[in-house]
Amino acid sequence: MKRRSRAPQAMSDDEHRRLPKYSIGVVSQLVGIPPQTLRRYEEAGLLDPARQDGKNRLYSDENLAVLQEIADLADQGINAVGIRHILQMRRQVISLEQEVKEVRTLLMHVQHTEYIVESSDEKKER
Repeated sequence: MKRRSRAPQAMSDDEHRRLPKYSIGVVSQLVGIPPQTLRRYEEAGLLDPARQDGKNRLYSDENLAVLQEIADLADQGINAVGIRHILQMRRQVISLEQEVKEVRTLLMHVQHTEYIVESSDEKKER
């Protein structure tokens, strides 16, 4: 039986950013951090790379960005516990900013709807 070929679906930028694709050796060279340090960051809960067959770590572009942030904070003398708290706070800020954006969009929609209703009521009164 012949298989139907499916057209590959395009990945969103977010999906592409989260796609695990770099081995620990490649990441070590890209970021300039020894593999053992990368393993310690994972043990400390600062990073959670994907696992290939439960063994080999695979890092995404998103992981690389977090690693760069971790390295910058470590260079400033911040320990692993402090880095974890900073990363958590930054994620929370991003989440709250997204919530604010959604609420503002909803508010604008409600205000627009109210304007339309008021305009319609004024026309009926005439």
